Amino acid sequence: MLELLANAISELDEPLALELVKKGLEFGISPLDIVEECRNGLVSVGDRYSRGEYFLGDLILSSEIFSQIMDSLNPVIEPNEKKPFIGKIVFGTIEGDIHDIGKNLVGSLLRCYGFEVYDLGVDVSPDKFIMALTESGAPVLCLCTLLSPGFEAMKRTIQLVRLIERNTKIKILIGGLVNEKVREYTGADAWVDDARRGVDICLQWSQELAQN
Repeated sequence: MLELLANAISELDEPLALELVKKGLEFGISPLDIVEECRNGLVSVGDRYSRGEYFLGDLILSSEIFSQIMDSLNPVIEPNEKKPFIGKIVFGTIEGDIHDIGKNLVGSLLRCYGFEVYDLGVDVSPDKFIMALTESGAPVLCLCTLLSPGFEAMKRTIQLVRLIERNTKIKILIGGLVNEKVREYTGADAWVDDARRGVDICLQWSQELAQN
């Protein structure tokens, strides 16, 4: 059933995807396993977009499908499977970029694992990230972009973050259309192009912060 769900998302079959989620919950499938399979489906959508099989409208549709799935899963996840609170994270898509598929997926997974996520949305200016970090006291910042011009905004944001740091260095993760060269250029601590890997890094950082 989970493989069928990933395929339904890949094919942008909204009615089937929602029905499979409903049936999955009825059969006792873990909501977190359902979210993970959604990730596989969204990765497939991204691959098809890269090959020119899908267009921007298809990416937007897949994001809407995932949002509806999460609306149905959140009431189930929160009381039963959400892990104890383990840390705060400020999250958003960088200034000049309005893509949110990857951001929404990672944000949902982080919440499932016990993080309090301050999602600032898309097209977020460096000043807004700084304000959110200052007000929330979050020790982790996640920046996303699927556009190469966004690298400059990432770099400006990270430079500002380094200026406001006090005794503890804020950990910064970048994701989307990024690689090791982009990480070095922007000054981030780590980069990911996979949602689950992003969650794993944030979990590792939270453990390190708890020990210090």
